[in-house]
Amino acid sequence: MLTTKNATCKKLISLLVFTCLSLSPFVYAEDDQGRRIMSDVDDRYRGDTWVMDVYLLLTDEDGNERERTLKMLGNMFGKDEKTLSYVLEPARLRGTGILTYDWADPERGNESWLYLPDLGRVTRLSTASRSDYFLGTDFTYGDLEGLEVEDFSYEVDENLSSENEVVVIATPRNRDIVDQYGYTKVQYWVDTERDVYTKAQYWLKNEGWIKYYSQFDFDQIDGVWVSAREQMIMTRNNQRVHSTVITRGDIQINSEVPDGTFTTNGLERAAQ
Repeated sequence: MLTTKNATCKKLISLLVFTCLSLSPFVYAEDDQGRRIMSDVDDRYRGDTWVMDVYLLLTDEDGNERERTLKMLGNMFGKDEKTLSYVLEPARLRGTGILTYDWADPERGNESWLYLPDLGRVTRLSTASRSDYFLGTDFTYGDLEGLEVEDFSYEVDENLSSENEVVVIATPRNRDIVDQYGYTKVQYWVDTERDVYTKAQYWLKNEGWIKYYSQFDFDQIDGVWVSAREQMIMTRNNQRVHSTVITRGDIQINSEVPDGTFTTNGLERAAQ
């Protein structure tokens, strides 16, 4: 039988634990359904290789527009994914590129390298650089690499979900992950038939800043679901600041792409 003193101590300990859990911004109930859904999105079939032309339209707060044309290539090495993206236009940015290795092993951190023609050398991106923005777009290097499923906890919002579209809320597991990606929370609208998310909302660690992502007009090419258009809108205190629209041009799935393309030497060659 518990003494009054012991019972009081246990109550105090329980109260302290409950209070700490309630106050911590990074403690959420793990949701197996949410994790499974996001793992299915991450593991979906993208093709063994892919090559596509991509057109970017950047619009600033004053409505001024800038355009970019990129070539994007990808290759699956077993379960490991390697991608290479580089600029074709405008001429002053031609050859600027990023190479990314997305390792299937969750214990192995993803790796990225950036090539800037003006410097004439390849620079390895640090973890801290993944919250920086690529070529003035509203997409970070981390967005281009893809957020690691293991870095987040997940909840399914049943109130917002429908039969074929599930809303999943992703919360960083700790402050280091917040600093790495620049996000305190991400909410995904997932099409569970195609295993893609059609919309996402990103809360930035800078208070008042939120990004809104969406993709449209899906088509299935050689068994791969591909959207024709993506959009990211940056807002501050509910006011639009700038946006990036991505339109896809020619796409080739499962064409032959040399393995040597996905090396730092291949990144430099793409600039030539």
